[in-house]
Amino acid sequence: MAAPGVSPGLAPAPHGPVPGRAGAALPVRHLVGLKARILLNTLTRSTWVLVGTVVGAAYFLFLLVTSLVGLFLLGREELSLVRTVLVLAGSAATLAWWLVPVLASRADATLDPARLALFPLTVGQVQWGQALGALVGVPGALTALALAGSVLAWRSSAAAVLTALVCLPLALALLFTGSRCVTALAIGLSRRRRLTELLSVVALMGLVFLGPLFAGAVSGLELVWERLPEYAATLAWTPLGAVWALPADAAAGRWAAAAARLGVAALTVLALVLLWRVAQQRALTSTAGERAAAAGGSDGAGLLDRLPSRPWAAVAARCLIYWVRDPRYSAGLLVIPAIAVLLWLTRDPGGPNVLFHALGPMVAALMAYTISADVSSDNTAVHLHLLTGLRGVHDRAGRVLALLVVAAPLAALGLLLPLAVEGRWHLLPGLLGTTVLALLGGCGLASVMSARYTYPVAPPGSSPLKTPEGFTVLNVLVQFVALALMLVLTLPAAVPLLVHAAGGSAGWGWAALAAGLVLGPLLCALGVVVGGRWYDRRAPELLQEVARFR
Repeated sequence: MAAPGVSPGLAPAPHGPVPGRAGAALPVRHLVGLKARILLNTLTRSTWVLVGTVVGAAYFLFLLVTSLVGLFLLGREELSLVRTVLVLAGSAATLAWWLVPVLASRADATLDPARLALFPLTVGQVQWGQALGALVGVPGALTALALAGSVLAWRSSAAAVLTALVCLPLALALLFTGSRCVTALAIGLSRRRRLTELLSVVALMGLVFLGPLFAGAVSGLELVWERLPEYAATLAWTPLGAVWALPADAAAGRWAAAAARLGVAALTVLALVLLWRVAQQRALTSTAGERAAAAGGSDGAGLLDRLPSRPWAAVAARCLIYWVRDPRYSAGLLVIPAIAVLLWLTRDPGGPNVLFHALGPMVAALMAYTISADVSSDNTAVHLHLLTGLRGVHDRAGRVLALLVVAAPLAALGLLLPLAVEGRWHLLPGLLGTTVLALLGGCGLASVMSARYTYPVAPPGSSPLKTPEGFTVLNVLVQFVALALMLVLTLPAAVPLLVHAAGGSAGWGWAALAAGLVLGPLLCALGVVVGGRWYDRRAPELLQEVARFR
């Protein structure tokens, strides 16, 4: 007997999709009908959902009509222009179908194989159901209509029109199978939290580079426009654009090129179908083996075994592990190179480039400031320090030591990169002193601040881009004050450096170096001691404060 609410053709099976058995109980049309029924129920479950659907449909219908009018007008132009436009637009549509559902976490899961695991379906039937089910929905329907409308652009050549009509199923297969293949692969990768976090960080870096890239594209818009035919000619030989260039080859009588592009498109679809099939099978059967392999980890305590048996060393080892494995820390490590590239792209080749030369001190200060959120990032795990009776000075010293291991190489690279690019090596002593003072003095200030003030951060295990709850204007004010204090602490070395850079004698640079080498360690040690005392006094209060950050 069929399960309640299931189509009569759906007979449950205990072992899920059958990899290779033909003639299974459920035909593909039941899957497509199920997709349509779920879509209809979703649209009619609420008046507001229905109103929103109507408004959205009107908007997308307007876009479709505009596209069809544009394609009709494009048909009046030369076939070379039609080829360029359609190859570029088709390649962009292919990339959108392949990547947007995964990057936006909006992949259609209505016909997810995991949901159909109880029914006697072959993997091939599930694939057919998912591929044809893509037409049941706004994106699939609009894409199919737009592809049909693209035939209007080839109307000046009968051969091109016939070829475009023949290629329509192949183009739809390229879009739909590619989308489902990438989604199926992403299901397995999504179980790896580190990869998801890395994608979040990459997205953040993309936002950092968005401004310079947009400015560069606008400044070189004329050159890009002139090279569009060249880009289209290149894409026409790739899996992204081969199918869209076939009508132009047919119109020009280039049958050998048309056959080659047809082979590229057909082989791409075949490879996507096979890879999609393998990904589906592995997604359904690979979890048990992966968990068993993960359970058999190596013996030992890792980094904790390699450092001295001292309280500060244990804290340093734990913090170093955080710097490697916790995305809230490692995201900062990836953003630093992004800032360096941003300053390099925006520098003036003939100007003073003060910000570019200050990259070393900037990196040092930013890295030092990160440990001001150490206690907040620990969240309730800070209770381990309380229960073991760890002294505050050891807690502060361990955190600073871990930071120095990570931040010192980055600050050194930030210091040397501008000098190597610009060649102003005479500024090295002053910049070195300022960098040392920013790093060590900032560590001292952050050691005091994290023991006195806590502010909400992304909770453990979440994305580094997640907005923390409970963030107030006071928290922002405290952080601005802390950054301003870091700037003040660097003045004893920064002022002589600026005098030297403005034309002063080399002695000013050496004075900046001396100030950094003397005041830096002193401020760091003072911050560790004072912060340790604050920590000893306020440890229970700190635990209560961070426990509220969820």
